[in-house]
Amino acid sequence: MAEVTYKHETSREYPHIEWLELNADGILHECAIMRRDPTGNVLFFKTNDLDEIDKRRLAGILMDRNARSFELWDLMAQKTLGNGMNALSYFHQLVRQLTPNGRVLDPRSGQIGGQSGVQATTAVQTA
Repeated sequence: MAEVTYKHETSREYPHIEWLELNADGILHECAIMRRDPTGNVLFFKTNDLDEIDKRRLAGILMDRNARSFELWDLMAQKTLGNGMNALSYFHQLVRQLTPNGRVLDPRSGQIGGQSGVQATTAVQTA
């Protein structure tokens, strides 16, 4: 796992909830951690962006008996919300990516986070 340059704290109350420094300003934001990848990128969404109904939906998922055994991404993939929608499909629109060096990206924007100092390589096949 890559070393991170941002501040973070794990919630003492809920699994998959962490306080993350998102703007390199020392202020920590409560976030739901969907998944971490091997290069140190974190897929998350801010819980403050949720209305009360969505906060209750998230709390219900976090209090599931399997919540500590699986990543939140996997828990949501298996959960249907009261409105009939899959939880992952519903919450995925809010997801952002935090890179190991503290940059916040929209994972749907054509950008990805990589390890700092590691050169990307692309294989080119010729006919």
